[in-house]
Amino acid sequence: MDFFKTWVVGVDMSLTDTFILKNIEQLAKQFKPDIIHFVYITNQPDIPQEVLDDIPDLHLPELNHYQSRIEEWLSANFKADIQKKVCVKEGNVVTELLRYASDVNADLFLLGKKQKEMPSSVVKKMARKAPCSLLIVPEEVINSIHATLVPVDFSSYSQLALDMSQAIAEKYRECKLHTLHVYQDATKYLGQVFETKHEIDGILEKRAAINNKLDQYARHQLDEYLENANLSVEVVPHIASIDHSKEVSHAINDWVENNKVDMVIIGAKGKSAGLATLIGSVFEHVYFKAYHHFLLVLKKKGENNGLLKVLLGQKF
Repeated sequence: MDFFKTWVVGVDMSLTDTFILKNIEQLAKQFKPDIIHFVYITNQPDIPQEVLDDIPDLHLPELNHYQSRIEEWLSANFKADIQKKVCVKEGNVVTELLRYASDVNADLFLLGKKQKEMPSSVVKKMARKAPCSLLIVPEEVINSIHATLVPVDFSSYSQLALDMSQAIAEKYRECKLHTLHVYQDATKYLGQVFETKHEIDGILEKRAAINNKLDQYARHQLDEYLENANLSVEVVPHIASIDHSKEVSHAINDWVENNKVDMVIIGAKGKSAGLATLIGSVFEHVYFKAYHHFLLVLKKKGENNGLLKVLLGQKF
Protein backbone atom coordinates (compact mmCIF):
# COMPACT_ATOMS: atom_id res chain seq x y z
CA MET A 1 0.00 0.00 0.00
CA ASP A 2 2.97 2.28 -0.60
CA PHE A 3 0.96 3.94 -3.35
CA PHE A 4 -1.78 4.80 -0.82
CA LYS A 5 -0.53 8.07 0.64
CA THR A 6 -3.80 9.82 1.50
CA TRP A 7 -6.26 7.81 3.59
CA VAL A 8 -9.82 8.80 4.49
CA VAL A 9 -11.51 6.99 7.38
CA GLY A 10 -15.28 7.10 7.78
CA VAL A 11 -16.05 7.41 11.50
CA ASP A 12 -19.47 6.50 12.94
CA MET A 13 -18.79 7.14 16.67
CA SER A 14 -19.84 3.61 17.70
CA LEU A 15 -18.31 1.68 20.59
CA THR A 16 -16.52 -0.73 18.24
CA ASP A 17 -14.75 2.09 16.40
CA THR A 18 -11.91 1.85 18.94
CA PHE A 19 -11.14 -1.77 17.96
CA ILE A 20 -11.33 -0.86 14.29
CA LEU A 21 -8.99 2.06 14.96
CA LYS A 22 -6.38 -0.35 16.37
CA ASN A 23 -6.31 -2.19 13.05
CA ILE A 24 -5.98 1.07 11.13
CA GLU A 25 -3.13 2.12 13.43
CA GLN A 26 -1.32 -1.17 12.84
CA LEU A 27 -1.54 -0.72 9.07
CA ALA A 28 -0.52 2.94 9.28
CA LYS A 29 2.64 2.05 11.22
CA GLN A 30 3.65 -0.34 8.43
CA PHE A 31 2.66 1.66 5.36
CA LYS A 32 3.17 5.21 6.67
CA PRO A 33 0.65 7.27 4.69
CA ASP A 34 1.35 10.99 4.43
CA ILE A 35 -1.94 11.86 6.13
CA ILE A 36 -5.09 10.19 7.47
CA HIS A 37 -8.36 12.10 7.41
CA PHE A 38 -10.99 11.05 9.95
CA VAL A 39 -14.41 12.15 8.74
CA TYR A 40 -17.70 12.09 10.61
CA ILE A 41 -20.96 13.01 8.89
CA THR A 42 -23.88 14.11 11.04
CA ASN A 43 -27.44 14.50 9.83
CA GLN A 44 -28.63 17.88 8.64
CA PRO A 45 -30.29 19.60 11.63
CA ASP A 46 -34.07 19.75 11.55
CA ILE A 47 -34.15 23.53 11.81
CA PRO A 48 -36.42 25.77 9.73
CA GLN A 49 -34.53 27.49 6.94
CA GLU A 50 -35.83 30.87 8.14
CA VAL A 51 -34.05 30.33 11.46
CA LEU A 52 -30.82 29.27 9.77
CA ASP A 53 -30.97 32.33 7.55
CA ASP A 54 -31.08 34.52 10.65
CA ILE A 55 -28.55 32.49 12.66
CA PRO A 56 -26.35 30.64 10.10
CA ASP A 57 -23.89 29.36 12.72
CA LEU A 58 -26.56 27.85 14.96
CA HIS A 59 -25.28 24.33 14.28
CA LEU A 60 -21.60 25.11 14.98
CA PRO A 61 -21.64 24.13 18.69
CA GLU A 62 -22.77 20.60 17.78
CA LEU A 63 -20.14 20.26 15.05
CA ASN A 64 -17.44 21.55 17.41
CA HIS A 65 -18.60 19.06 20.03
CA TYR A 66 -18.16 16.12 17.65
CA GLN A 67 -14.82 17.53 16.48
CA SER A 68 -13.51 17.67 20.05
CA ARG A 69 -14.79 14.18 20.87
CA ILE A 70 -13.08 12.62 17.85
CA GLU A 71 -9.81 14.48 18.51
CA GLU A 72 -9.81 13.28 22.14
CA TRP A 73 -10.63 9.74 21.01
CA LEU A 74 -7.73 9.76 18.54
CA SER A 75 -5.35 11.22 21.11
CA ALA A 76 -6.16 8.37 23.49
CA ASN A 77 -6.25 5.49 21.01
CA PHE A 78 -4.10 6.28 17.96
CA LYS A 79 -0.37 6.46 18.70
CA ALA A 80 1.10 6.10 15.21
CA ASP A 81 3.31 9.02 14.22
CA ILE A 82 1.16 9.96 11.23
CA GLN A 83 -0.32 13.34 10.37
CA LYS A 84 -4.04 13.33 11.18
CA LYS A 85 -6.91 15.61 10.33
CA VAL A 86 -10.44 15.50 11.73
CA CYS A 87 -13.40 16.80 9.77
CA VAL A 88 -17.05 16.92 10.81
CA LYS A 89 -19.67 17.70 8.20
CA GLU A 90 -23.44 17.81 7.91
CA GLY A 91 -25.51 16.24 5.20
CA ASN A 92 -26.07 12.97 3.37
CA VAL A 93 -23.46 10.47 4.52
CA VAL A 94 -22.57 9.02 1.11
CA THR A 95 -22.60 12.34 -0.73
CA GLU A 96 -20.39 14.09 1.81
CA LEU A 97 -17.94 11.19 2.10
CA LEU A 98 -17.61 11.02 -1.68
CA ARG A 99 -17.17 14.79 -1.89
CA TYR A 100 -14.51 14.79 0.82
CA ALA A 101 -12.58 11.87 -0.69
CA SER A 102 -12.60 13.67 -4.02
CA ASP A 103 -11.57 17.03 -2.52
CA VAL A 104 -8.50 15.58 -0.76
CA ASN A 105 -7.62 13.32 -3.71
CA ALA A 106 -7.82 10.21 -1.51
CA ASP A 107 -5.94 7.04 -2.45
CA LEU A 108 -7.70 4.78 0.04
CA PHE A 109 -11.05 4.95 1.81
CA LEU A 110 -11.50 2.93 5.00
CA LEU A 111 -14.75 1.79 6.60
CA GLY A 112 -15.22 -0.35 9.70
CA LYS A 113 -17.20 -3.59 9.81
CA LYS A 114 -19.06 -4.88 12.84
CA GLN A 115 -18.92 -8.68 13.10
CA LYS A 116 -21.51 -10.47 10.96
CA GLU A 117 -23.39 -7.44 9.68
CA MET A 118 -24.55 -7.28 6.07
CA PRO A 119 -23.23 -4.39 3.98
CA SER A 120 -25.21 -1.24 4.62
CA SER A 121 -26.36 1.02 1.81
CA VAL A 122 -23.47 3.35 2.71
CA VAL A 123 -20.90 0.56 2.31
CA LYS A 124 -22.36 -0.65 -0.99
CA LYS A 125 -22.56 2.85 -2.44
CA MET A 126 -19.02 3.72 -1.34
CA ALA A 127 -17.71 0.49 -2.87
CA ARG A 128 -19.43 1.36 -6.13
CA LYS A 129 -18.85 5.09 -6.31
CA ALA A 130 -15.71 5.96 -4.35
CA PRO A 131 -12.97 7.55 -6.48
CA CYS A 132 -10.33 5.32 -4.90
CA SER A 133 -9.76 1.86 -3.45
CA LEU A 134 -11.81 0.76 -0.44
CA LEU A 135 -10.57 -1.11 2.64
CA ILE A 136 -13.09 -2.82 4.94
CA VAL A 137 -11.61 -2.99 8.43
CA PRO A 138 -12.93 -5.63 10.88
CA GLU A 139 -13.47 -4.94 14.57
CA GLU A 140 -11.54 -8.08 15.47
CA VAL A 141 -8.01 -6.88 16.19
CA ILE A 142 -5.44 -8.18 13.68
CA ASN A 143 -1.90 -7.64 14.95
CA SER A 144 -0.09 -8.68 11.79
CA ILE A 145 -0.74 -9.91 8.27
CA HIS A 146 0.44 -13.49 7.87
CA ALA A 147 -1.50 -14.40 4.74
CA THR A 148 -3.30 -12.66 1.89
CA LEU A 149 -5.70 -14.12 -0.67
CA VAL A 150 -6.07 -12.80 -4.21
CA PRO A 151 -8.92 -14.27 -6.27
CA VAL A 152 -7.61 -14.36 -9.85
CA ASP A 153 -9.61 -14.17 -13.09
CA PHE A 154 -6.64 -13.10 -15.27
CA SER A 155 -7.91 -9.52 -15.70
CA SER A 156 -5.85 -6.34 -15.33
CA TYR A 157 -7.43 -5.97 -11.90
CA SER A 158 -6.03 -9.36 -10.91
CA GLN A 159 -2.55 -8.05 -11.72
CA LEU A 160 -3.29 -4.93 -9.67
CA ALA A 161 -4.31 -7.13 -6.72
CA LEU A 162 -1.20 -9.30 -7.08
CA ASP A 163 1.05 -6.24 -7.09
CA MET A 164 -0.66 -4.99 -3.95
CA SER A 165 -0.35 -8.35 -2.25
CA GLN A 166 3.35 -8.41 -3.09
CA ALA A 167 3.79 -4.94 -1.54
CA ILE A 168 2.11 -6.23 1.62
CA ALA A 169 4.29 -9.36 1.69
CA GLU A 170 7.38 -7.14 1.43
CA LYS A 171 6.23 -5.23 4.54
CA TYR A 172 5.25 -8.31 6.51
CA ARG A 173 8.12 -10.69 5.85
CA GLU A 174 6.30 -13.75 7.20
CA CYS A 175 3.28 -13.08 4.96
CA LYS A 176 2.25 -15.74 2.43
CA LEU A 177 0.58 -14.74 -0.83
CA HIS A 178 -2.23 -17.12 -1.84
CA THR A 179 -4.09 -16.96 -5.14
CA LEU A 180 -7.41 -18.61 -5.95
CA HIS A 181 -8.79 -19.19 -9.43
CA VAL A 182 -12.44 -20.26 -9.55
CA TYR A 183 -13.88 -22.00 -12.59
CA GLN A 184 -17.26 -23.49 -13.44
CA ASP A 185 -17.41 -27.29 -13.47
CA ALA A 186 -19.04 -29.61 -16.01
CA THR A 187 -22.57 -28.70 -14.92
CA LYS A 188 -22.15 -25.58 -17.02
CA TYR A 189 -22.03 -27.78 -20.12
CA LEU A 190 -24.28 -30.69 -19.10
CA GLY A 191 -27.73 -29.38 -18.36
CA GLN A 192 -29.91 -32.16 -19.77
CA VAL A 193 -32.42 -34.19 -17.80
CA PHE A 194 -31.82 -37.98 -17.71
CA GLU A 195 -34.20 -40.72 -16.68
CA THR A 196 -32.71 -44.20 -17.14
CA LYS A 197 -29.85 -45.66 -15.11
CA HIS A 198 -27.85 -46.14 -18.29
CA GLU A 199 -28.23 -42.45 -19.18
CA ILE A 200 -27.29 -41.35 -15.65
CA ASP A 201 -24.21 -43.62 -15.54
CA GLY A 202 -23.14 -42.31 -18.92
CA ILE A 203 -23.47 -38.66 -17.98
CA LEU A 204 -21.67 -39.16 -14.66
CA GLU A 205 -18.76 -40.72 -16.50
CA LYS A 206 -18.76 -37.91 -19.03
CA ARG A 207 -18.99 -35.28 -16.25
CA ALA A 208 -15.99 -36.77 -14.46
CA ALA A 209 -13.94 -36.68 -17.66
CA ILE A 210 -14.90 -33.06 -18.39
CA ASN A 211 -14.18 -32.00 -14.79
CA ASN A 212 -10.75 -33.59 -15.01
CA LYS A 213 -9.97 -31.67 -18.19
CA LEU A 214 -11.32 -28.41 -16.72
CA ASP A 215 -9.21 -28.91 -13.61
CA GLN A 216 -6.05 -29.46 -15.65
CA TYR A 217 -6.77 -26.44 -17.82
CA ALA A 218 -7.50 -24.20 -14.81
CA ARG A 219 -4.21 -25.22 -13.16
CA HIS A 220 -2.31 -24.62 -16.38
CA GLN A 221 -3.93 -21.20 -16.85
CA LEU A 222 -3.14 -20.12 -13.30
CA ASP A 223 0.45 -21.38 -13.38
CA GLU A 224 1.10 -19.65 -16.72
CA TYR A 225 -0.49 -16.41 -15.52
CA LEU A 226 1.56 -16.33 -12.31
CA GLU A 227 4.74 -17.15 -14.22
CA ASN A 228 4.19 -14.01 -16.33
CA ALA A 229 3.11 -11.81 -13.40
CA ASN A 230 6.68 -10.77 -12.54
CA LEU A 231 6.30 -11.32 -8.80
CA SER A 232 9.36 -11.40 -6.57
CA VAL A 233 7.68 -13.19 -3.65
CA GLU A 234 6.57 -16.79 -3.40
CA VAL A 235 2.99 -17.44 -4.45
CA VAL A 236 0.85 -20.39 -3.34
CA PRO A 237 -1.70 -21.15 -6.12
CA HIS A 238 -5.11 -22.71 -5.51
CA ILE A 239 -8.05 -23.58 -7.74
CA ALA A 240 -11.69 -24.28 -6.93
CA SER A 241 -14.70 -25.29 -8.97
CA ILE A 242 -18.33 -24.27 -8.64
CA ASP A 243 -21.45 -25.66 -10.24
CA HIS A 244 -23.74 -23.53 -12.38
CA SER A 245 -25.93 -22.60 -9.39
CA LYS A 246 -23.08 -21.05 -7.37
CA GLU A 247 -21.31 -17.70 -7.46
CA VAL A 248 -17.57 -17.12 -7.38
CA SER A 249 -18.05 -15.55 -3.95
CA HIS A 250 -19.17 -18.94 -2.55
CA ALA A 251 -15.83 -20.49 -3.48
CA ILE A 252 -13.92 -17.53 -2.03
CA ASN A 253 -15.82 -17.76 1.25
CA ASP A 254 -15.35 -21.53 1.43
CA TRP A 255 -11.62 -21.10 1.00
CA VAL A 256 -11.46 -18.37 3.65
CA GLU A 257 -13.43 -20.48 6.13
CA ASN A 258 -11.03 -23.40 5.72
CA ASN A 259 -7.78 -21.41 5.67
CA LYS A 260 -6.45 -18.68 7.93
CA VAL A 261 -6.17 -15.43 5.99
CA ASP A 262 -5.72 -11.84 7.22
CA MET A 263 -6.62 -9.94 4.06
CA VAL A 264 -8.63 -10.70 0.93
CA ILE A 265 -7.82 -8.47 -2.04
CA ILE A 266 -10.28 -8.26 -4.93
CA GLY A 267 -10.33 -6.11 -8.03
CA ALA A 268 -13.21 -3.71 -8.53
CA LYS A 269 -13.91 -5.26 -11.93
CA GLY A 270 -13.56 -8.74 -13.32
CA LYS A 271 -12.53 -9.96 -16.73
CA SER A 272 -16.08 -9.89 -18.04
CA ALA A 273 -18.06 -8.14 -15.31
CA GLY A 274 -18.52 -4.47 -14.57
CA LEU A 275 -18.40 -2.79 -11.20
CA ALA A 276 -22.14 -3.15 -10.58
CA THR A 277 -21.86 -6.90 -11.09
CA LEU A 278 -19.02 -7.11 -8.60
CA ILE A 279 -21.03 -5.29 -5.96
CA GLY A 280 -24.06 -7.46 -6.59
CA SER A 281 -22.57 -10.93 -6.89
CA VAL A 282 -19.17 -10.92 -5.19
CA PHE A 283 -18.60 -8.00 -2.85
CA GLU A 284 -21.71 -8.40 -0.69
CA HIS A 285 -21.12 -12.11 -0.06
CA VAL A 286 -17.40 -11.71 0.59
CA TYR A 287 -18.08 -8.66 2.78
CA PHE A 288 -20.41 -10.66 5.05
CA LYS A 289 -17.59 -13.09 5.90
CA ALA A 290 -14.99 -10.35 6.42
CA TYR A 291 -15.09 -10.29 10.22
CA HIS A 292 -11.74 -12.05 10.77
CA HIS A 293 -9.82 -10.30 8.00
CA PHE A 294 -9.43 -7.10 6.01
CA LEU A 295 -11.20 -6.83 2.65
CA LEU A 296 -9.50 -4.60 0.10
CA VAL A 297 -11.38 -3.61 -3.06
CA LEU A 298 -8.86 -2.23 -5.54
CA LYS A 299 -9.72 0.41 -8.08
CA LYS A 300 -7.70 2.29 -10.62
CA LYS A 301 -7.54 5.74 -9.16
CA GLY A 302 -9.87 8.22 -10.83
CA GLU A 303 -11.90 5.60 -12.73
CA ASN A 304 -15.10 6.93 -11.14
CA ASN A 305 -14.39 10.61 -11.75
CA GLY A 306 -16.98 10.87 -14.51
CA LEU A 307 -19.63 9.32 -12.28
CA LEU A 308 -18.70 11.58 -9.36
CA LYS A 309 -18.84 14.63 -11.58
CA VAL A 310 -22.46 13.82 -12.32
CA LEU A 311 -23.32 12.84 -8.74
CA LEU A 312 -21.72 15.82 -7.05
CA GLY A 313 -22.16 18.38 -9.79
CA GLN A 314 -18.56 19.47 -9.61
CA LYS A 315 -15.59 19.69 -11.91
CA PHE A 316 -12.30 17.93 -11.28
